[in-house]
Amino acid sequence: MTYQSQKKAHQSQKKAPKPAPFNGRARTVLRFVLLAFLVTAVVALLVHEVRGRTTQTPGTPTTVSTPSTPSPSDSGVIPTTVDTGVPANGVVAYYFHTTARCTSCLTIEKWTAEAIQTAFATQITDGMLTWRVVDVEDAANTHFIEDYQLVSKSVVLVRYTNGKPGKWENLQKVWQLLGDQTAFQDYIKSSTSSFLEAQE
Repeated sequence: MTYQSQKKAHQSQKKAPKPAPFNGRARTVLRFVLLAFLVTAVVALLVHEVRGRTTQTPGTPTTVSTPSTPSPSDSGVIPTTVDTGVPANGVVAYYFHTTARCTSCLTIEKWTAEAIQTAFATQITDGMLTWRVVDVEDAANTHFIEDYQLVSKSVVLVRYTNGKPGKWENLQKVWQLLGDQTAFQDYIKSSTSSFLEAQE
């Protein structure tokens, strides 16, 4: 090889771009993988929320939005107030929710309904206890937010006397116990039992 050909080969080596270090490539790949993971997690969360909002829970009571008036001819009908549709005398276990329903919201409703309806079937039949599900964003129900100082979806026990609400209790631990169905339902049962036994 001549001196000039060696010189040209040496110059061509100098002009050739150096490959990017492996470290830079690894960082780029890692960034891409993390970004893909983040996008996937966000999409999965959105899909989960959308499905939760559209899920209908079978066997749960319908939302209270209109008053009911008892028929005097019906025997055994619980007397109700005309303006609220609640028993004139007795306890109402309310589940207050918003129009948009998430999975946790539906779970609280379902577990509470199961606990109330199974543990207190006799009291429900006797009219001592009533189960109501209420959308507080319905115009007729917005007053409940102030009445019971609601800040989130809530289970609230209210004692009615002569058609008027009196003593009430917000069962605030429902969110803390959401991960344990047994503990959740035991809490609902014990709280409701204590409330039913307590005097005004």
